[in-house]
Amino acid sequence: MNLAQLIKHRRNVKPQFFTGELIEDQLVKDILESANWAPTHGYTEPWRFVVFSGDSISELASFQSNLYKSSTASELFLQSKFDKLLSTPTLASHIIAIVVHKSVKTTIPFIEEISATSCAVQNVLLSAAEKEIAVHWTSGGMTYTDEMKSYLGFESKDQVLGFLYLGKAKSNINKAGRRLSTMDDKTVWR
Repeated sequence: MNLAQLIKHRRNVKPQFFTGELIEDQLVKDILESANWAPTHGYTEPWRFVVFSGDSISELASFQSNLYKSSTASELFLQSKFDKLLSTPTLASHIIAIVVHKSVKTTIPFIEEISATSCAVQNVLLSAAEKEIAVHWTSGGMTYTDEMKSYLGFESKDQVLGFLYLGKAKSNINKAGRRLSTMDDKTVWR
């Protein structure tokens, strides 16, 4: 596919539609290399990634499910949510935590660091689609907690944006998408 087709056909694929087949680490490294070429104001390159594979995926699942249990009032605790936090990660070949590392260059607004990291993630998504690797971007569970930042090795000034679950899909991942309105509906020319 050319770039325009890839952009229009890339789809989010939930882990329950993964085959369980493992992806080679080198492919994940290649995909992450594309992230490093995202636009960055002042060359701050704020994107950081933590890759989980093998046993570390189960460790992440255990950490986030136990964090949910310990930080949720007993009357709000849902066993089904705990179970989902524990089991869903194990469906992925690799999980990549997305973190915005706050630059020491204080003249760069943090929103620009978040934007640059989001561009890096888009590069990852497109690169994965080109290699027919399914990706699910999730930000649920305990993503935004200080405990998660610490677990991933970051400081409170940094921001976790979510997790990318990677796997091989049971069916074609590059399908035609749809939009509810056209670009003309979203654009004003002056």
